[in-house]
Amino acid sequence: MKQFSKYLYDRRYTCIWLLVSGFFFMVIFWMYDLEIGAAVYPLLISAVFGIIFLILGYLRYKKKHEELKRIGLGVMPFADSLPDRAGMLEDDYQELIMRIEKTYREKKDEWVSARRDMEDYYATWVHQIKAPIAVMKVMLQQEDTKENRELQAELFRIEQYVEMALYYVRLGEGASDLVIQEYDLDDIIRKAIRKYAGQFIRRKIRVVYEGTDQKVITDEKWLSFIIEQLLSNAVKYTSEGTVTVEVHDGKKLSVTDTGIGISPEDLPRIFEKGYTGYNGRLDKKSTGIGLYLCRTAADKLGHKLMVESEPGKGSRFTVDLESYSLQVE
Repeated sequence: MKQFSKYLYDRRYTCIWLLVSGFFFMVIFWMYDLEIGAAVYPLLISAVFGIIFLILGYLRYKKKHEELKRIGLGVMPFADSLPDRAGMLEDDYQELIMRIEKTYREKKDEWVSARRDMEDYYATWVHQIKAPIAVMKVMLQQEDTKENRELQAELFRIEQYVEMALYYVRLGEGASDLVIQEYDLDDIIRKAIRKYAGQFIRRKIRVVYEGTDQKVITDEKWLSFIIEQLLSNAVKYTSEGTVTVEVHDGKKLSVTDTGIGISPEDLPRIFEKGYTGYNGRLDKKSTGIGLYLCRTAADKLGHKLMVESEPGKGSRFTVDLESYSLQVE
């Protein structure tokens, strides 16, 4: 009924014209002192035909509306499925729409090509820069001094930032970058902890992890990235104490630290792109990208990433690995 009312509103001037014409028709009969009854019969016939044409027009209107709605929802192709034109103005509108679509497709192709070139460049750059990083690692390991250990720690951070740049670019690749299958969660966690072992030792932070026998459906590379970023933040903002990694309540993976914590006003925004918060401003080196990438990667995998924190007592990040809906074939 709402759609029919909209149709009548669109045809309001035609309806008003018909009513005004009928009114003047009756007035003229009255002015010439003609029998009013003689005017009623042709008016009724005209009204019946008018209603029939109005209903037929509404059916065409409804069909065209539904076709346009399907095109808008992406159910049907765009320009090739536009409804039949019903006048000069619709010809103009459809030609304008097709020109806009053509321009959009050309710009989209240019954007996709430019993005692909950028991804290739970043991938090449990351692989090339890893070579001098590896050489510097070897050189620094030749002599165990305090200065070399500090340089190794900074070099490790550089390597992490380089990998983060590559992951940032790969986020836009969609499902093509995912390898979803069942993995042993314990192996993924232990690899991430071993990777950051040097950082924990250097900061004299104790790591607690008792192992797990859980298997999860995920992408190993992206889940490893999430865990590594959470461990990186735990190291960065924990000056002393422990970092606890545990799997509880089924398949909920938590990384808990005894660091400086996160202020309540920052908690709702820590996963926003570029948001550093109070801790980031103190650190002066925070980019606000790490946790944004973690949340985006978790959403990409179908996992949930949550955080609890209390200033001065530490933070607890939890990845709910049970939220992924696919099953292993």
